[in-house]
Amino acid sequence: MTFYTRRQIVELLNVEEGFVRALEQEEIIESDGPEPSKLEFSERMLERVRVAHTLVDDLEVNLAGVVIIVRMREEIGELRQALESALQRIRSRSPSS
Repeated sequence: MTFYTRRQIVELLNVEEGFVRALEQEEIIESDGPEPSKLEFSERMLERVRVAHTLVDDLEVNLAGVVIIVRMREEIGELRQALESALQRIRSRSPSS
């Protein structure tokens, strides 16, 4: 798994460092690397920054809205995976036609 520093995120996504810090303060992103003291962020957090930036810049959503939207997106993804898993179990149990 790849991890990124705050500086790398700023450069990769072309966002302001202050924006990334604001996301940290709002707990939209958090250091989740193997060594938390290094402040490294996973690709999941990188994606959160990308989504947050799009929401703020393109759709003019405030950070409170970003928190809700980011969490809902992740919950929908988890529900989609659970549904797909359940469907696979059902398919594997049903007799072949």
